[in-house]
Amino acid sequence: MEKLIDQIYSEFDASITITPAKGKSFSEKEINWAQLTSIKGIKNISKGREELIVIEYGQPIQGQEDYRIKRTNAKLYAVDNDFLKLINITNHYQGDAPLLYDEMGALGIMGIGLINKLEASINSEFTIFLPKKNITVRTERPFLKKKVQLSSVLVYQNKLINEETFLWPLEDFRTLVKDTNETISHIYIRTDSKTDIESIQAQIQQQLGNAFKVKTYYQKNELIFKTSKSEKLIMTLILIFVFVLACFNLVSSITMIFIEKKNNFLALKSMGITKHGVFEIFFFQGILISLIGAIIGGILGYLICFAQLKFGLIKISADQVYPIGFSWVDFFTILTSIVVLTVIFSFTTVKLLTRKA
Repeated sequence: MEKLIDQIYSEFDASITITPAKGKSFSEKEINWAQLTSIKGIKNISKGREELIVIEYGQPIQGQEDYRIKRTNAKLYAVDNDFLKLINITNHYQGDAPLLYDEMGALGIMGIGLINKLEASINSEFTIFLPKKNITVRTERPFLKKKVQLSSVLVYQNKLINEETFLWPLEDFRTLVKDTNETISHIYIRTDSKTDIESIQAQIQQQLGNAFKVKTYYQKNELIFKTSKSEKLIMTLILIFVFVLACFNLVSSITMIFIEKKNNFLALKSMGITKHGVFEIFFFQGILISLIGAIIGGILGYLICFAQLKFGLIKISADQVYPIGFSWVDFFTILTSIVVLTVIFSFTTVKLLTRKA
C-alpha cells in the first residue's frame, strides 16, 4: 500500500516545490535560474501560478435553442511547456496530443473527472472565471472571463488531480490578469530517481535562503504518508498477533509429541540421556516444526508476489494492476518475529513439560 500511495502522489506532484515564505507570489527575476539548474540531480524545472477558478460549460438542450449551464470549481495551473515534461503527461492523457498552444492560440488541458462533472466533451468550449484582486463588495464585475478550448484530457491514478486540475499557458494567464512583473507562485522541480531528494532539497534551500519554502512531495502530502506508515505498522502488529496465535498450535504439537513419547523416557535414560538432553530434543523439535512452516510459507508467499508482479493477477481497476514490492526490512522483521516467538513458546512449553515429567 505504501508503494501504491508513493506512486499515486509522485506521478503529478513535483519532486520538490518552491513557494514564497511570505505572500502568494514573487517575481521570477528573484531566482538565479542558471545556479538553480546547475544543482546535480535536477531533471526538470518549471514555473507557474496556481489559482482557484470557476469553469462554466453551456450544454445545449436537445430540441431547444437554450443552454443548461454547468459550473464547477477547479484549480488552475498556469504553467509553461516544461511542466508537461515534468508530469510525464505523454503517459497520462486521452484525446489528441497534449499541447498548451497550437496555430490557433492557447489551449487548456482538463482532468477527466472535471470534464465529467461538467458533462462536456473534449471538443466543447468552456469559460473560465478568475476572481479579480483587490476588489470591493460593490464591484460590478468581480471576475475575469476567458473562453478556452481543450487539446486533451488528463488521466492520472490520483482521483483528486483528475477532478480539479486545469492546465493553461502561463503567458496567456499573465495577459489576462495584466501581470507585467512576470510573477509566479510556484517553482516545480523533478529530480532524478537515483538521487537523494532530501540532499537536493537542502542545497536548494541553502541557495535560496529563508525567503522561500522548499518542500518535497513527501512533506507536501505529509499526512497521507504518515497515515500510510501508521497503517503499515498496525498491519505488522496484526501479523505478529497472528504468529502468536499460530504459536499455540506449536504448543499443542509439542505437548502431543511429548505425551506420545513419554513411555520411551526410561529407554532414553538407560542410554544415558539426562533430563537436560530430553529438554533439548523436544525444544529443537519445536524449532524444527516452526522452521519448516516458515520456509514453506515464505516460498509460497514470494511465489504469489512474483506471480502478481509478472502477470498482474490482482487489479485495482481494469487498467491498473495492484502494485507490490519486496522489502528486505519487512522480510527480516517478520523472520525475527517468527524466531523470537518460536524460541519463547518452545522453551516455555518444553520447560514446563520436562519439569512435571
